Amino acid sequence: MADVPSLIEEAARRREPDFTAPSKIKNGGVDPLGLRETNFDLMNLLFPGINNVAVHVRPFVVVAWAWRRAGQIVKESGASTFPPEMMRDFVDRVEVIFSWSQFNRDPEVELPGRVVLAPLRQSDSWHFGGDEWKKWRENRAGSTSLMAAITYGPALKNLGWLMPLLENSSIYVPTERVAPALDAFEEQLGDMLNHPAFSEFGAVDVYRSEVDAWAERWAIDRITEAEKRVMAEALFGAIAPEHRQSAGRLMREAVSYSGTTDPGAIRQTMAGHPSNFTPAEDLLVTANLWRSLQLRQLFRFALESLLYWITLEIGNGSRTTDELVRALLDQAGIDGSVASKSLKRWGQTKNAGPVELIDSIQTAINSGEPDRLVVEIFRGLGAIFAEVSADQEVYGRPDRLPVVQACREFASFHDQPTSTFLRHIIESWIFAQHVYWSVGRGLGDARGRGKRLMRLKVILEEGGWTLAPNVSSSSIPRPTADRLRTAISLGTECGYLPAGPI
Repeated sequence: MADVPSLIEEAARRREPDFTAPSKIKNGGVDPLGLRETNFDLMNLLFPGINNVAVHVRPFVVVAWAWRRAGQIVKESGASTFPPEMMRDFVDRVEVIFSWSQFNRDPEVELPGRVVLAPLRQSDSWHFGGDEWKKWRENRAGSTSLMAAITYGPALKNLGWLMPLLENSSIYVPTERVAPALDAFEEQLGDMLNHPAFSEFGAVDVYRSEVDAWAERWAIDRITEAEKRVMAEALFGAIAPEHRQSAGRLMREAVSYSGTTDPGAIRQTMAGHPSNFTPAEDLLVTANLWRSLQLRQLFRFALESLLYWITLEIGNGSRTTDELVRALLDQAGIDGSVASKSLKRWGQTKNAGPVELIDSIQTAINSGEPDRLVVEIFRGLGAIFAEVSADQEVYGRPDRLPVVQACREFASFHDQPTSTFLRHIIESWIFAQHVYWSVGRGLGDARGRGKRLMRLKVILEEGGWTLAPNVSSSSIPRPTADRLRTAISLGTECGYLPAGPI
């Protein structure tokens, strides 16, 4: 879609009516029902300050050290004022060289920017200067940079590795307590420090042979004991938020109980039944909160999977709500005339908790069998209706459909036919939620000149519900990562959790 000035210019050039070019809008949207924000709010009550990307200790150290080094270069130069852009350029260069060296060392290393850094990995040298480097920095700033908001940026600040300089908030300095980690890291660099890439501002040429020679010096899996101690204290030590300390202890007790650090196994253990794991008494509130998060995950995933199933059903033609209800009942083998409260029995599976039911839905999606998917969706929703009391306190905004709110609505349909309740689920929990959030976000993007995404997957036409133009189906839903893998990875690297077989 063209912007207003270009449309005015185009109109001024025209002397007769003409058709405009079709608008180019991509299909997208990762939160079709607007339910994921509540998941993130619950995660913040358990593991605040970390995300699903910042899984290694060494990138924290590299970025914090780069900012310290930039400050030292300014001080040694005798400059009376800070050159912010030159300092940021220096930090960007250091982190790119670090990532470049680690991808050369191990192409599968878990760092942001594997695709973006491909040109470097195929080059014998790289010029860190000029317009090309400037444009490249700008493109990386919000995506694959280690300082980006979607990578290590928030955790670097939240865990106390960096803080903004009071005189200029675009410049960062390491906190005093991380100095031992940075000192130990710098000792490993040796004569690397004399290279212009690490000792000067401005344009620098770096050769692949140099990068390969440096790779082991700051290897991502060779962190020092000082780095480990600093990260362990920041992550789960006395200076960490109490919520994260408790969640860390719960995780550590679950690791000790289960004898593994596998995230899937620990997630199930921490969630309780059907696990027999019982944490220390002072961790019961945290354990209940963890289970609530997993129940919320199950609820969101089940409903997004139902939307996915609907888009598959209407892919070959329109369907009315009643036709969708009948298809659901037929594929699940349910009598639509029985009371809705019977749905609770679907979730009363002896050996399945919320984590296991999430896995079962995902397996059903991967199987490509619609009947199997419907059954697992009903099992997941049934488990929630059976466990969550409608008398509990509602957590989350009403327009994000809190689980307790959903259970209260379910209770109001207890004695009505199951088919009536399924109609409510489809029209209210699926279509109404989907349209509300898709249209609302689209309008917000338009007002803010933001993303141009077609989020709406389904529309209502004369023959019933059908796919929106250029939509083949809803994207395959995925469980939302809950930061546990990050906590385990960082906890293992810094020695808070045992490494290797237990």
